[in-house]
Amino acid sequence: MLELIRGATGRIVIAAPYIKLPSIRRALSEVPPTVTECICVTRWLPEDIAAGACDLEIFDELASAPGGQLLVHPHLHAKYYADGVRALVGSANLTARGLGWHTPSNIELLVSLPQEFPGLLDWESMLLRSAVPATEELRNQIRKRADELRRAYPAQNVPDVGDEAEDEPDASLWIPRCPAPERLWGVYRGRGADTMVSSAYEAARADLAALAPPQGLTENLFTAYIAGILRQMPILVEIDKLAAAGLTDGKAHDFLADQLEGTLEEIEPGQAWRVIKRWLVHFFPDAYRLETGQEVLVKGRELPLR
Repeated sequence: MLELIRGATGRIVIAAPYIKLPSIRRALSEVPPTVTECICVTRWLPEDIAAGACDLEIFDELASAPGGQLLVHPHLHAKYYADGVRALVGSANLTARGLGWHTPSNIELLVSLPQEFPGLLDWESMLLRSAVPATEELRNQIRKRADELRRAYPAQNVPDVGDEAEDEPDASLWIPRCPAPERLWGVYRGRGADTMVSSAYEAARADLAALAPPQGLTENLFTAYIAGILRQMPILVEIDKLAAAGLTDGKAHDFLADQLEGTLEEIEPGQAWRVIKRWLVHFFPDAYRLETGQEVLVKGRELPLR
């Protein structure tokens, strides 16, 4: 998506129901000076704003961008990024999780289509004709309604989106923090505050916030969900490869030290490795074992992490 924006020469059109401020800011920072129009279409429903799926602040960001325009279409569901020559069409919202800038990220698809693809320009023209310009008055009305929804439903959230910071860390850098992965299920169910060490409890809550499991899962589904997310983690994919030949603590420390160097992660490699080992053995009991004495993580049967 950023490559498409960098190569634009005239007009850029972005359409996505969910657009977060840090993500649109990152996209706009790549717009070359040759672009004279940057049109953004979003849904901007009050429930989206209340849930944190989209930001009202994108209005000011587009207003300050050269040629920036923000349009609103309440029935928008498509995700579309176009530069007048080609378009990326698929499932990815303009959010950190949608575009792989947050860990864990969503599994998304964007397909590149030429401008001449049958019906594509007609679709874009229809979208722009049927959308309405965002105004300060509209923004204020939506904010008022979103505030009402937040007060009425304070627990509302959208796991699909994830928390976005102004400085988004590299997606490869998420690692589990809770030293007791067997307690994660209890924390998910609202327990553990009175029975766990406070640091472990807070680490479990932070891990759950990053992994964002849907509410209402059974324990088996919860375990399967967490295992599925772990299979996407780039660092864990690399550890999986290393463990095939047996991964000693020393080698693992060196690997993690290289991965964490110069990042926002404030965790000592030895501690990180102790936690990761516990998670792998807990969530993949048939695939990993620890050989005591030398503390070597060994991969058993093939685990399809890739």
